[in-house]
Amino acid sequence: MVTLSSAENVLKDVYLGVIADQINAKTNPLFSKIKKSSRNIVGKEVRVVAPIGINGGIMAGSETSELPEGVETPYLSFVAPLKNLYGKFEISDKAIRCSSTDVNSFVNLLQDGMDSLLKASVFNLSRMIYGDGSGCLSTLSISGETIAVDNVDAIAPGMYVDIYNGETLKQANVFVRDVNKASKTIALAQSATALSLATGDKIYVHNSKGNEIVGLKGIVSNDTLYGVDRSAYPIMNARTYSASSSDAFDEDFVQRVIDDLETAGTVVNFINCSYDLKRVYQKYMTLYKKNIEYTTLEDGMKVLTHFGTPIVPTNQVAAGECYFLNTDDFTFYELGDWKWLEDEMGRVLKQNPTKPAFAATLVKYTELVCQKPNGVAFVSGMPTTVSE
Repeated sequence: MVTLSSAENVLKDVYLGVIADQINAKTNPLFSKIKKSSRNIVGKEVRVVAPIGINGGIMAGSETSELPEGVETPYLSFVAPLKNLYGKFEISDKAIRCSSTDVNSFVNLLQDGMDSLLKASVFNLSRMIYGDGSGCLSTLSISGETIAVDNVDAIAPGMYVDIYNGETLKQANVFVRDVNKASKTIALAQSATALSLATGDKIYVHNSKGNEIVGLKGIVSNDTLYGVDRSAYPIMNARTYSASSSDAFDEDFVQRVIDDLETAGTVVNFINCSYDLKRVYQKYMTLYKKNIEYTTLEDGMKVLTHFGTPIVPTNQVAAGECYFLNTDDFTFYELGDWKWLEDEMGRVLKQNPTKPAFAATLVKYTELVCQKPNGVAFVSGMPTTVSE
Protein backbone atom coordinates (compact mmCIF):
# COMPACT_ATOMS: atom_id res chain seq x y z
CA MET A 1 0.00 0.00 0.00
CA VAL A 2 1.28 3.46 -0.90
CA THR A 3 1.63 5.85 2.07
CA LEU A 4 3.04 9.34 2.56
CA SER A 5 6.11 7.75 4.11
CA SER A 6 6.73 5.51 1.11
CA ALA A 7 6.08 8.44 -1.25
CA GLU A 8 8.72 10.48 0.59
CA ASN A 9 11.21 7.65 0.31
CA VAL A 10 10.65 7.49 -3.44
CA LEU A 11 11.16 11.25 -3.76
CA LYS A 12 14.39 11.11 -1.72
CA ASP A 13 15.93 7.87 -2.92
CA VAL A 14 14.76 7.65 -6.54
CA TYR A 15 13.68 10.98 -7.97
CA LEU A 16 16.10 13.43 -6.30
CA GLY A 17 19.23 12.14 -8.02
CA VAL A 18 17.46 11.71 -11.33
CA ILE A 19 15.86 15.15 -11.45
CA ALA A 20 19.08 16.89 -10.28
CA ASP A 21 21.07 15.15 -13.02
CA GLN A 22 18.47 15.99 -15.66
CA ILE A 23 18.31 19.67 -14.69
CA ASN A 24 22.09 19.86 -14.90
CA ALA A 25 22.17 18.03 -18.24
CA LYS A 26 19.17 19.57 -19.98
CA THR A 27 19.23 23.24 -18.97
CA ASN A 28 21.26 24.40 -21.99
CA PRO A 29 24.70 23.90 -23.57
CA LEU A 30 26.21 26.94 -21.82
CA PHE A 31 25.13 25.70 -18.40
CA SER A 32 26.72 22.32 -19.18
CA LYS A 33 30.03 23.99 -20.06
CA ILE A 34 30.34 26.03 -16.86
CA LYS A 35 32.09 24.37 -13.94
CA LYS A 36 30.40 24.02 -10.55
CA SER A 37 32.15 24.57 -7.23
CA SER A 38 31.36 24.70 -3.52
CA ARG A 39 34.59 26.58 -2.71
CA ASN A 40 34.84 30.29 -1.83
CA ILE A 41 31.50 30.29 -0.01
CA VAL A 42 31.56 32.25 3.24
CA GLY A 43 28.28 32.19 5.12
CA LYS A 44 25.58 33.16 2.65
CA GLU A 45 27.98 34.76 0.16
CA VAL A 46 30.45 33.90 -2.54
CA ARG A 47 33.79 35.62 -2.04
CA VAL A 48 36.22 35.40 -4.94
CA VAL A 49 39.43 37.27 -5.76
CA ALA A 50 40.03 38.26 -9.38
CA PRO A 51 43.43 39.44 -10.66
CA ILE A 52 43.45 42.89 -12.26
CA GLY A 53 47.04 42.81 -13.48
CA ILE A 54 50.23 40.76 -13.34
CA ASN A 55 52.97 40.23 -10.79
CA GLY A 56 55.16 43.34 -10.69
CA GLY A 57 58.27 41.58 -9.44
CA ILE A 58 59.78 41.02 -12.89
CA MET A 59 62.90 42.70 -14.32
CA ALA A 60 66.01 42.24 -16.41
CA GLY A 61 69.03 43.56 -14.55
CA SER A 62 72.78 43.60 -14.49
CA GLU A 63 75.00 41.19 -12.57
CA THR A 64 75.14 43.51 -9.60
CA SER A 65 71.73 45.13 -9.70
CA GLU A 66 69.23 44.63 -6.94
CA LEU A 67 66.76 41.80 -7.37
CA PRO A 68 63.12 42.70 -8.10
CA GLU A 69 60.95 43.28 -5.09
CA GLY A 70 58.33 40.67 -4.32
CA VAL A 71 55.32 42.58 -5.56
CA GLU A 72 52.05 40.74 -5.25
CA THR A 73 49.56 40.53 -8.11
CA PRO A 74 46.79 43.13 -7.58
CA TYR A 75 43.34 41.64 -6.99
CA LEU A 76 39.73 42.71 -6.77
CA SER A 77 37.44 41.13 -4.21
CA PHE A 78 34.14 39.90 -5.67
CA VAL A 79 31.29 39.44 -3.19
CA ALA A 80 27.93 38.05 -4.29
CA PRO A 81 25.04 36.65 -2.24
CA LEU A 82 23.98 33.11 -3.04
CA LYS A 83 20.63 33.11 -4.84
CA ASN A 84 17.82 30.87 -3.61
CA LEU A 85 16.25 28.77 -6.37
CA TYR A 86 13.05 26.86 -5.63
CA GLY A 87 10.86 24.42 -7.52
CA LYS A 88 7.61 23.14 -6.03
CA PHE A 89 5.89 19.82 -6.67
CA GLU A 90 2.33 19.30 -5.43
CA ILE A 91 0.06 16.29 -5.24
CA SER A 92 -3.51 16.29 -3.96
CA ASP A 93 -4.70 14.14 -1.07
CA LYS A 94 -7.41 12.74 -3.33
CA ALA A 95 -4.86 11.62 -5.93
CA ILE A 96 -2.80 9.87 -3.26
CA ARG A 97 -5.84 8.05 -1.92
CA CYS A 98 -7.04 7.02 -5.38
CA SER A 99 -3.68 5.45 -6.23
CA SER A 100 -2.80 4.16 -2.75
CA THR A 101 -3.54 0.53 -3.64
CA ASP A 102 -2.06 0.67 -7.15
CA VAL A 103 1.71 1.12 -7.13
CA ASN A 104 1.95 1.58 -10.91
CA SER A 105 -0.71 4.27 -10.86
CA PHE A 106 1.10 6.08 -8.06
CA VAL A 107 4.44 5.88 -9.86
CA ASN A 108 2.82 7.38 -12.97
CA LEU A 109 1.37 10.14 -10.81
CA LEU A 110 4.78 10.99 -9.36
CA GLN A 111 6.42 10.77 -12.78
CA ASP A 112 3.98 13.27 -14.26
CA GLY A 113 4.69 15.66 -11.41
CA MET A 114 8.46 15.25 -11.76
CA ASP A 115 8.31 15.79 -15.52
CA SER A 116 6.39 19.03 -15.01
CA LEU A 117 8.82 20.21 -12.31
CA LEU A 118 11.80 19.34 -14.51
CA LYS A 119 10.41 21.25 -17.48
CA ALA A 120 9.72 24.37 -15.40
CA SER A 121 13.12 24.23 -13.65
CA VAL A 122 15.04 23.84 -16.91
CA PHE A 123 13.11 26.69 -18.56
CA ASN A 124 13.64 29.15 -15.72
CA LEU A 125 17.28 28.29 -15.01
CA SER A 126 18.09 28.59 -18.72
CA ARG A 127 16.37 31.98 -18.80
CA MET A 128 18.23 33.26 -15.73
CA ILE A 129 21.66 32.46 -17.22
CA TYR A 130 21.02 35.15 -19.84
CA GLY A 131 19.38 37.67 -17.52
CA ASP A 132 20.68 40.56 -15.42
CA GLY A 133 19.59 39.34 -11.99
CA SER A 134 16.62 41.72 -11.76
CA GLY A 135 14.18 38.94 -12.63
CA CYS A 136 12.46 41.08 -15.26
CA LEU A 137 10.86 38.86 -17.89
CA SER A 138 9.57 41.52 -20.23
CA THR A 139 8.29 45.04 -20.69
CA LEU A 140 4.63 45.41 -21.63
CA SER A 141 3.07 47.38 -24.46
CA ILE A 142 -0.70 47.77 -24.09
CA SER A 143 -3.12 48.48 -26.93
CA GLY A 144 -6.73 48.07 -25.84
CA GLU A 145 -6.86 44.56 -24.37
CA THR A 146 -3.82 43.33 -26.29
CA ILE A 147 -0.79 42.71 -24.07
CA ALA A 148 2.38 42.73 -26.17
CA VAL A 149 5.81 41.87 -24.71
CA ASP A 150 9.32 42.65 -25.89
CA ASN A 151 10.73 39.26 -24.84
CA VAL A 152 8.19 36.55 -25.47
CA ASP A 153 10.72 33.71 -25.07
CA ALA A 154 11.13 34.46 -21.35
CA ILE A 155 7.46 33.73 -20.61
CA ALA A 156 5.56 30.45 -20.65
CA PRO A 157 1.93 29.47 -20.02
CA GLY A 158 1.38 28.40 -16.42
CA MET A 159 3.68 31.00 -14.88
CA TYR A 160 2.54 33.19 -12.01
CA VAL A 161 3.91 36.72 -12.37
CA ASP A 162 4.05 40.04 -10.59
CA ILE A 163 3.53 43.30 -12.50
CA TYR A 164 5.46 46.43 -11.54
CA ASN A 165 5.52 50.04 -12.62
CA GLY A 166 9.04 51.07 -11.70
CA GLU A 167 9.46 49.91 -8.11
CA THR A 168 5.71 49.94 -7.41
CA LEU A 169 3.92 46.60 -7.31
CA LYS A 170 0.68 46.89 -9.31
CA GLN A 171 -0.50 43.27 -9.42
CA ALA A 172 0.79 40.16 -7.64
CA ASN A 173 0.59 36.46 -8.47
CA VAL A 174 -1.14 36.81 -11.86
CA PHE A 175 -1.60 33.62 -13.88
CA VAL A 176 -0.23 33.51 -17.45
CA ARG A 177 -2.96 31.79 -19.45
CA ASP A 178 -1.40 31.79 -22.93
CA VAL A 179 1.65 32.94 -24.88
CA ASN A 180 1.55 33.69 -28.61
CA LYS A 181 5.14 33.68 -29.88
CA ALA A 182 4.17 34.65 -33.42
CA SER A 183 2.45 37.90 -32.38
CA LYS A 184 4.59 38.39 -29.25
CA THR A 185 1.53 38.74 -27.06
CA ILE A 186 0.36 37.08 -23.86
CA ALA A 187 -3.00 36.44 -22.22
CA LEU A 188 -3.34 36.71 -18.46
CA ALA A 189 -6.05 35.40 -16.16
CA GLN A 190 -7.68 38.85 -16.27
CA SER A 191 -7.90 41.49 -18.97
CA ALA A 192 -5.46 44.37 -19.33
CA THR A 193 -8.18 46.79 -18.21
CA ALA A 194 -9.10 44.76 -15.15
CA LEU A 195 -5.44 44.63 -14.14
CA SER A 196 -4.90 48.35 -14.88
CA LEU A 197 -1.93 47.54 -17.11
CA ALA A 198 -0.06 50.29 -18.93
CA THR A 199 2.68 50.47 -21.52
CA GLY A 200 6.05 50.36 -19.78
CA ASP A 201 4.95 48.05 -16.96
CA LYS A 202 7.32 45.14 -16.34
CA ILE A 203 6.58 41.58 -15.36
CA TYR A 204 8.57 39.30 -13.05
CA VAL A 205 8.20 35.73 -11.87
CA HIS A 206 6.13 35.89 -8.65
CA ASN A 207 8.28 36.94 -5.68
CA SER A 208 11.47 36.86 -7.79
CA LYS A 209 12.15 40.55 -8.39
CA GLY A 210 15.82 41.25 -7.66
CA ASN A 211 16.46 37.69 -6.51
CA GLU A 212 17.65 35.88 -9.63
CA ILE A 213 21.08 34.76 -10.78
CA VAL A 214 23.21 37.46 -12.41
CA GLY A 215 23.56 36.11 -15.95
CA LEU A 216 25.28 37.29 -19.11
CA LYS A 217 23.15 40.41 -19.53
CA GLY A 218 24.07 41.56 -16.02
CA ILE A 219 27.75 40.80 -16.55
CA VAL A 220 27.67 43.04 -19.61
CA SER A 221 25.43 45.87 -18.44
CA ASN A 222 24.93 46.11 -14.66
CA ASP A 223 26.49 49.25 -13.14
CA THR A 224 27.63 47.28 -10.09
CA LEU A 225 28.84 43.70 -10.41
CA TYR A 226 29.75 41.47 -7.44
CA GLY A 227 29.89 44.56 -5.24
CA VAL A 228 32.35 46.38 -7.50
CA ASP A 229 31.62 49.67 -9.28
CA ARG A 230 32.14 48.82 -12.94
CA SER A 231 33.21 52.36 -13.88
CA ALA A 232 36.19 52.26 -11.49
CA TYR A 233 37.91 49.20 -12.95
CA PRO A 234 38.43 48.44 -16.67
CA ILE A 235 38.53 44.69 -15.94
CA MET A 236 34.84 44.86 -15.02
CA ASN A 237 33.77 46.08 -18.47
CA ALA A 238 32.88 43.59 -21.18
CA ARG A 239 33.74 44.46 -24.76
CA THR A 240 30.64 45.66 -26.58
CA TYR A 241 30.09 46.00 -30.31
CA SER A 242 27.15 47.91 -31.75
CA ALA A 243 26.85 46.67 -35.30
CA SER A 244 25.95 48.95 -38.18
CA SER A 245 23.68 48.15 -41.10
CA SER A 246 26.76 47.45 -43.24
CA ASP A 247 28.16 44.83 -40.86
CA ALA A 248 27.68 41.14 -41.55
CA PHE A 249 27.79 38.19 -39.19
CA ASP A 250 30.27 36.26 -41.30
CA GLU A 251 33.68 34.66 -40.87
CA ASP A 252 35.51 37.97 -41.01
CA PHE A 253 33.40 39.70 -38.37
CA VAL A 254 33.43 36.71 -36.01
CA GLN A 255 37.20 36.38 -36.33
CA ARG A 256 37.66 40.10 -35.69
CA VAL A 257 35.87 39.85 -32.35
CA ILE A 258 37.81 36.72 -31.43
CA ASP A 259 41.10 38.42 -32.32
CA ASP A 260 40.20 41.43 -30.17
CA LEU A 261 39.65 39.15 -27.18
CA GLU A 262 42.71 36.98 -27.83
CA THR A 263 45.04 39.99 -28.03
CA ALA A 264 43.73 40.93 -24.57
CA GLY A 265 44.46 37.46 -23.21
CA THR A 266 41.12 35.65 -23.58
CA VAL A 267 40.77 32.44 -25.58
CA VAL A 268 37.22 32.19 -26.93
CA ASN A 269 35.77 28.68 -26.69
CA PHE A 270 32.02 29.39 -26.94
CA ILE A 271 29.96 31.65 -29.21
CA ASN A 272 26.35 32.04 -28.06
CA CYS A 273 24.01 33.77 -30.49
CA SER A 274 20.39 34.13 -31.52
CA TYR A 275 18.94 31.65 -33.97
CA ASP A 276 18.74 34.24 -36.72
CA LEU A 277 22.47 34.99 -36.50
CA LYS A 278 23.26 31.29 -36.66
CA ARG A 279 21.28 31.11 -39.91
CA VAL A 280 23.03 34.25 -41.23
CA TYR A 281 26.47 32.76 -40.58
CA GLN A 282 25.43 29.53 -42.25
CA LYS A 283 24.04 31.44 -45.23
CA TYR A 284 27.29 33.37 -45.72
CA MET A 285 29.28 30.14 -45.60
CA THR A 286 27.01 28.74 -48.31
CA LEU A 287 27.30 31.87 -50.46
CA TYR A 288 31.09 31.79 -50.21
CA LYS A 289 30.97 28.07 -51.03
CA LYS A 290 32.93 27.16 -47.94
CA ASN A 291 32.75 23.91 -46.03
CA ILE A 292 30.59 24.15 -42.92
CA GLU A 293 32.13 22.36 -39.97
CA TYR A 294 30.00 20.87 -37.20
CA THR A 295 30.61 19.52 -33.73
CA THR A 296 28.48 17.70 -31.19
CA LEU A 297 28.23 19.23 -27.72
CA GLU A 298 28.16 17.33 -24.42
CA ASP A 299 24.36 17.33 -24.36
CA GLY A 300 24.15 15.85 -27.88
CA MET A 301 23.29 19.11 -29.64
CA LYS A 302 24.91 19.37 -33.09
CA VAL A 303 26.13 22.89 -33.94
CA LEU A 304 28.26 24.54 -36.60
CA THR A 305 31.68 25.88 -35.69
CA HIS A 306 33.99 28.75 -36.57
CA PHE A 307 37.36 27.04 -37.02
CA GLY A 308 36.47 24.65 -34.20
CA THR A 309 34.76 27.15 -31.90
CA PRO A 310 31.08 26.17 -31.50
CA ILE A 311 28.42 28.68 -32.55
CA VAL A 312 25.51 27.79 -30.29
CA PRO A 313 22.05 29.31 -30.87
CA THR A 314 19.50 29.90 -28.14
CA ASN A 315 16.13 31.65 -28.03
CA GLN A 316 17.18 33.39 -24.81
CA VAL A 317 19.54 35.66 -26.80
CA ALA A 318 17.63 38.40 -28.61
CA ALA A 319 17.62 38.82 -32.38
CA GLY A 320 20.85 40.27 -33.75
CA GLU A 321 22.78 39.63 -30.51
CA CYS A 322 25.73 37.39 -29.71
CA TYR A 323 28.11 36.61 -26.83
CA PHE A 324 31.74 35.53 -27.21
CA LEU A 325 32.96 33.68 -24.10
CA ASN A 326 35.68 31.67 -22.50
CA THR A 327 33.59 29.39 -20.30
CA ASP A 328 36.65 28.66 -18.12
CA ASP A 329 36.23 32.19 -16.70
CA PHE A 330 32.79 31.27 -15.30
CA THR A 331 31.83 29.26 -12.22
CA PHE A 332 28.54 28.34 -10.64
CA TYR A 333 29.24 28.53 -6.91
CA GLU A 334 26.75 26.45 -4.98
CA LEU A 335 25.95 24.93 -1.60
CA GLY A 336 25.72 21.45 -3.06
CA ASP A 337 23.37 20.21 -5.75
CA TRP A 338 19.58 20.28 -5.79
CA LYS A 339 17.95 18.98 -2.58
CA TRP A 340 14.44 18.57 -1.20
CA LEU A 341 13.60 21.14 1.45
CA GLU A 342 13.17 19.17 4.69
CA ASP A 343 11.55 20.10 8.00
CA GLU A 344 13.03 19.35 11.43
CA MET A 345 11.69 15.79 11.21
CA GLY A 346 13.31 15.16 7.84
CA ARG A 347 10.01 15.20 5.95
CA VAL A 348 9.83 16.56 2.42
CA LEU A 349 6.10 16.10 1.71
CA LYS A 350 4.16 18.61 3.77
CA GLN A 351 0.47 19.42 3.76
CA ASN A 352 -0.56 22.74 2.29
CA PRO A 353 -2.30 24.53 5.19
CA THR A 354 -4.97 26.03 2.93
CA LYS A 355 -5.97 23.07 0.76
CA PRO A 356 -6.07 19.24 0.73
CA ALA A 357 -2.72 18.71 -0.96
CA PHE A 358 0.86 17.81 -0.13
CA ALA A 359 3.88 19.64 -1.54
CA ALA A 360 7.61 19.05 -1.83
CA THR A 361 10.06 21.83 -2.64
CA LEU A 362 13.30 21.44 -4.57
CA VAL A 363 15.97 23.96 -3.54
CA LYS A 364 19.43 25.09 -4.62
CA TYR A 365 21.61 27.95 -3.37
CA THR A 366 23.90 29.24 -6.10
CA GLU A 367 25.31 32.17 -8.03
CA LEU A 368 27.09 32.55 -11.36
CA VAL A 369 30.41 34.42 -11.18
CA CYS A 370 32.59 35.55 -14.07
CA GLN A 371 36.13 36.21 -12.82
CA LYS A 372 37.09 38.07 -15.97
CA PRO A 373 34.21 40.27 -17.18
CA ASN A 374 36.47 42.01 -19.72
CA GLY A 375 36.99 38.62 -21.33
CA VAL A 376 33.35 38.69 -22.50
CA ALA A 377 32.32 40.27 -25.80
CA PHE A 378 28.73 41.24 -26.57
CA VAL A 379 27.46 42.11 -30.06
CA SER A 380 24.12 43.85 -30.59
CA GLY A 381 22.25 45.30 -33.56
CA MET A 382 23.71 42.85 -36.05
CA PRO A 383 21.69 42.66 -39.29
CA THR A 384 19.66 39.47 -39.41
CA THR A 385 19.36 39.30 -43.18
CA VAL A 386 21.98 38.45 -45.78
CA SER A 387 23.06 40.87 -48.49
CA GLU A 388 23.67 38.76 -51.57
